[in-house]
Amino acid sequence: MAAEAPTANGKVWATMALIALGAVPAGALRLSGAHIDPIVGAMIYGGGIVCGAFLLSWAAEVAEMDISGSLAIALLALIAVLPEYTIEAVLAWDAGASYNPATQVITDEMARAAANVTGANRLLIGLGWSSVILIYWLKRREKLDLRGEMNLEISMLIIATAIMGLIVVFQQVSIILAVVLIGVYLAYLWISSTGESEEPELIGVALVIGSLPVARRRATVVLMFLYAAAVILLAAEPFVHGLVETGAEFGIDEFILIQWIAPLASESPEIIIAVLFTLRSNPQAGLTTLVSSEVNQLTLLVGSITIVFSISAGEVLSFPLDDRQSIEFMLTAAVSAFAIILIAPRVLGPRVGLVLLGLFIVHLFFSDSGQRLIFSYIYFGLAIFLIVVDRGRIRQLIPQRP
Repeated sequence: MAAEAPTANGKVWATMALIALGAVPAGALRLSGAHIDPIVGAMIYGGGIVCGAFLLSWAAEVAEMDISGSLAIALLALIAVLPEYTIEAVLAWDAGASYNPATQVITDEMARAAANVTGANRLLIGLGWSSVILIYWLKRREKLDLRGEMNLEISMLIIATAIMGLIVVFQQVSIILAVVLIGVYLAYLWISSTGESEEPELIGVALVIGSLPVARRRATVVLMFLYAAAVILLAAEPFVHGLVETGAEFGIDEFILIQWIAPLASESPEIIIAVLFTLRSNPQAGLTTLVSSEVNQLTLLVGSITIVFSISAGEVLSFPLDDRQSIEFMLTAAVSAFAIILIAPRVLGPRVGLVLLGLFIVHLFFSDSGQRLIFSYIYFGLAIFLIVVDRGRIRQLIPQRP
C-alpha cells in the first residue's frame, strides 16, 4: 500500500471533510422539524444519503484490512447498500402500518416497498454491471477475464434468483421464504469468512485513512460508520415521503418515482466505488462487489421486507403482492437469470456490457404492467436462447478454479 504525498493527503482529507459537511443539512433539517417544499426536501435528504453512503463505503474499504478477503467483499457490499436497506425499512414499516389483515387490501404503501426493492436490483445489473464491463474495455481495449472468480457469488445469486421465482408463483413474500432468504445470506457470510485474507488496494480517502496508525485508523473508521449511519437513518424517512409528495404534486406515478429515484440516491455511491475499482485496474473487485450486492439485496433485503412489515403490523404476516408487484418481481428475476447466463463464461467483452445497459435503458420507457410482463418474457427468452446456442454456459456456472 503506497503512501501519498503530504499535499495529496491534504486534498484527500479536505475531500472527506466536504463530504461529511455535505451530510449536515439533511441531519439538521430533520432534527429541526421544519417543513419545506417537498422537492427541496427530497434533494437535501437525498444529498445527505449520498454523502453518508460515500463515508460508509470508504470506511468499509479500510475495514478490509482487518478481515478476510471474501468476507471483506461481502461486508463492503452490505455496508455500501445500507442506505438502500434504510429506505426499504421505512417503506416496509409504512406498509405494515397501512395493512389490514382482515380486508387483505394491497395499499399504496405496500406497492412502494415492492417498487424500491425491484428497481434497486435491476439498477445494479443494468447500470452497475454494464458500467464496470464497458469502462474496463474502454480503458484497456480487452475483455474482462474473470475465469475462476466470483464462484461463491454466482452460486448464491442462482439460489436467490430461483427463490424469486417462488415469490412470483405464490404472489407473496411468505414468512417462511423470508426466513429462508435471510438464512441464505447468513450462509453466504459464513462461507465468505473462511476465505483467505488479502491486502486491499486502497486509493484516495481510503488509502490515507488506511495509512494511519492502527488505533487511529480503527477509531476513524468507527466514527465514520457511526456518523454516516446516523445521517442516513435521519434522512431516509423524510426523503421517501418527499418523493411521494413530489410525485403527487406533479402527477408522477409514485410507484415509478420510488422505483428509480430512491435507488439512484442510495445505490449511486456503490456503483461509483465499483467504477473506481475498475479505473485503478481492479475490475474483478468492482464487479464482484456489485454481484455480492445483488446477492444480499435478493436475499437479506427481500427477506427483511416481510420481517419489518410484520413487526409494524403487530403480527406475523406474509407480504402479499398484487398483479403489478408480482410482475415487477418476475421481471427482476428474469433480469437476474439472463445476466447470470450472459456472464457465465466469465470472459466479458463490450457486447455484454452494451446488451445489459441497452435492455435496461429501453425497459425504462415501458412502465405499464403488460409491457413489463412482455419484457420479462424477453429476458427469459434471451436466457434460454443463450443456453440453446451455447449449452456450455450451464457447465460454466459450476464453480471454476483460476
